[in-house]
Amino acid sequence: MNNQTPAKGTGPPGRPVLPLEAEREIMAALGANMRISSGEIAAILKKHGVSGDADALQDSYRKRLGQRLMASIRDESGRREVLAHGSEYVVVECCGDRQKLKAIQRRLQSQMSGLSVSAAKTGRRVRVLDRLLAKFRGAA
Repeated sequence: MNNQTPAKGTGPPGRPVLPLEAEREIMAALGANMRISSGEIAAILKKHGVSGDADALQDSYRKRLGQRLMASIRDESGRREVLAHGSEYVVVECCGDRQKLKAIQRRLQSQMSGLSVSAAKTGRRVRVLDRLLAKFRGAA
């Protein structure tokens, strides 16, 4: 978090630009409770006047619906037939572009790696809680 509100459209790639006060309020709520609901975040952003362009929001909604449709296309075993490469969807079994397939594979491996790290982190926390629970049960 920086001390200035960034200019519209600037900031790290993939990170939305928010009014500094809205970001501070969200982070304060998260810090105070160690959790925050999406509804609470939406209310804070609304309070700070954050809104999107109606046409852009509609396009985003339509793309999300299209993505769900593409994700629902499965083979007999339940594996996805169609995967994304940038903003394009590719039928994997019919793709002859080695570079596209390698890019899709790298993205999937990166996502799997990130999920593995997150799963390990939550697993460690569950083990800590299990040990604490066992101590409390043993003391009772």
